[in-house]
Amino acid sequence: MLRRIRPLNFMVIFMLFLQLAVYPVNSLGSEKAGITVEQAVQIVKDNFSIPEKYSRMSTGYNEYNNQATYSLNWHSPEAPGGSFHAMVDVKTGEIININQWQESLKPSFKLPVLSIGDAEKIATDLVSKLASKHQAEMQLVKDNQETFSLNNSQPFSYNFRWIRMVNGIPFPGNGVNVSVSGDNGLINNYNNNWTPDLVFPEASKVITPEKALQVFTDTPMLELQYFIPQITNPQTGEPQRVLLVYQLKDKYYGGAIDALNGEPVIPNTVGINTSISSVGGVSGTSFVSTTLWAATTATTATTATTATTATRVTATATEAASPAIEASASQDTTESSQQISQAEAAEIVKKAVKIPKGLTLQNSGLNTDWQNPSEQLWDLNWSSQSPSMGENRFVSAQVNAKTGDLISFYMSNEANSDDKSKPVTRKEAQKIADNFLEQIQPERFKLVKMDSEDFYRGKMPLNTQSFSYVRVVNGIPVSRNGMNITVDTVAKQVNNYNMNWTNSEFPSSTDVLPLSKATEQFLKMRPLALNYTSIFKQNGEQEARLVYQPNIDYNMYIPSILDAKTGDAMDWYGKSQSQWSKSHKYTDIQGNYAEKEIGIMGLTGAFGEYGETFRPDEKITAGSLLRAMLTAEGNNRDRVLSDEDVLKIAKERDWIKDDLKLESELSRMDLSKIMIRLIDMDPSARVKGIYVLPFTDAATIEPDSLGYIALSWGLGILKIDGNVVQPNQSVTRAEAAYALVHAYALEPQSSNMK
Repeated sequence: MLRRIRPLNFMVIFMLFLQLAVYPVNSLGSEKAGITVEQAVQIVKDNFSIPEKYSRMSTGYNEYNNQATYSLNWHSPEAPGGSFHAMVDVKTGEIININQWQESLKPSFKLPVLSIGDAEKIATDLVSKLASKHQAEMQLVKDNQETFSLNNSQPFSYNFRWIRMVNGIPFPGNGVNVSVSGDNGLINNYNNNWTPDLVFPEASKVITPEKALQVFTDTPMLELQYFIPQITNPQTGEPQRVLLVYQLKDKYYGGAIDALNGEPVIPNTVGINTSISSVGGVSGTSFVSTTLWAATTATTATTATTATTATRVTATATEAASPAIEASASQDTTESSQQISQAEAAEIVKKAVKIPKGLTLQNSGLNTDWQNPSEQLWDLNWSSQSPSMGENRFVSAQVNAKTGDLISFYMSNEANSDDKSKPVTRKEAQKIADNFLEQIQPERFKLVKMDSEDFYRGKMPLNTQSFSYVRVVNGIPVSRNGMNITVDTVAKQVNNYNMNWTNSEFPSSTDVLPLSKATEQFLKMRPLALNYTSIFKQNGEQEARLVYQPNIDYNMYIPSILDAKTGDAMDWYGKSQSQWSKSHKYTDIQGNYAEKEIGIMGLTGAFGEYGETFRPDEKITAGSLLRAMLTAEGNNRDRVLSDEDVLKIAKERDWIKDDLKLESELSRMDLSKIMIRLIDMDPSARVKGIYVLPFTDAATIEPDSLGYIALSWGLGILKIDGNVVQPNQSVTRAEAAYALVHAYALEPQSSNMK
């Protein structure tokens, strides 16, 4: 499934790119180099094989967070495409990051050939080679592996993570991540994140867990918010929902409590931090961590590329809005059913933004608004036709094609500005931002409140101030709804603006759980744990802190959002925990002939009705097999399907032809028919008089079933030992898993998967 993806926090990306710039090696960096770029290239080649077809190479020099690195990039100029990217520390020659990607000319389903044990050994050997000096200080954590779909055209990857341990206490923000391709053992990704020279507080005088729990409850750390789940695919016309949730306040840094003084952690400037204390949630901290990873592994950090993306807002304000005004603002999106033209959209931008001289409208497009799928946005881009050396000025903007609202714009700064004016203060910059919003969004501006004093997380560039305004409905903040602004404090103008505004009904909050009950439920799932974390101080330097935080359990499925009405854990799509895609590592399959196939099915999340036990010798029922088939395909399907839904889908896909009961045990004949229909070979199986089987009991097979069993056996789907086929013998769960995996491994893939 292809869909347009918009980053959730463009303003943070923009700010990062101001600090993380990629320059040609021949123009910068030589004075700080401990190694040359040629030596860096050789170091990478000594440890990794660069495919010969990646014949085009480029290099760059980066500086971020007091670390200088070479950026090395290889790619293929011809199809099939592919690329290899590496970052090498300029001073030490240490490989910081690699990632590689290979294009396939056609979808090609590949089963994992390696077991998780094989992949772990490959990853461990790599860490021993590249990060040996840190290995004694790290601990391999057993994450649940990412789920694998049996209709996925990309090979499955095993992911492994080592975290830094300090004084026997985890420091999740530091460590090494490795991704190993399951089909050939290729290292897809390697990332070494290690902060040197940090001073870690001693853990001898920490407060008790009971005291930390009391502080967490009394603060309080959770907040009631309106939450707008991400839409899986805007093209389907899926309606936008608004849910009431409890989640951690971003203000308190992922629920952190200083373990030495017992106070909530409220740093003056919460910095970019790769701690995964907010994994799985929608708090601003987790957004920033993701953004940092994307920025630091980017091949080239060109702000022009990001300029057309939209900012997404983290909501934490708590002040009330006027319901009457709120209704008015929502109604204005339905006044006109006609879309404005490109020229009209351009004029709307020009009225709000002064387009610099020399810039002309170079391209535009009409695209679906992912936040409001029923509406479209004009994407407009102005740039200079002949940019000066080292300077490429541009303005990018988005206008709602239905309402004419200016949704976003970004204006690049002048690279060589001769303006030597004294920058305005933050208070004066906020006045500029307020005036701008009052001019272009007078009604909606009444419905937002200023968010954090320090929206930007990190060392603020000298000529920039950033502000976040959160939307408030019925006194409740709306997560990721509102407006973001950056102000050029020298030019005294807004150079970046984005509005996120959902046109949906907001449910009443009269029947939500009390905050105390929600906190209790949250801490049952994520009890407080002691760990080190790091924050950025106002001068941009990092500081290590010893804190109690909700336990991450080193689990990619850890919940961070609670349904405010039921207390159930939810994900970003608004699905409850029972619907999450989760892999299984079965504990009772060792030595079974289908151990590998059952393990693959565990990676898909299928056959999970018994938790982490598989019960390989138990007879399979029709319902269990059909449900496993739907789960294994993925396709973002809810993991909770009624029996009626299972039967309906199975019949729609022609997997079953008769009134099969879900509780019925399946025979080998039944299994063969379902598998052959799965791979779209039903017409071939119904051909009479061409199939001969070498089994002594072949005559017992019904004539109408002979082709199904013959094909299943001949294609390696049906495992038969000995000289009898026993078509009416009940199938075990192990046999079913074996058959399903081998059916999907056949080429071509089934066209019956929807």
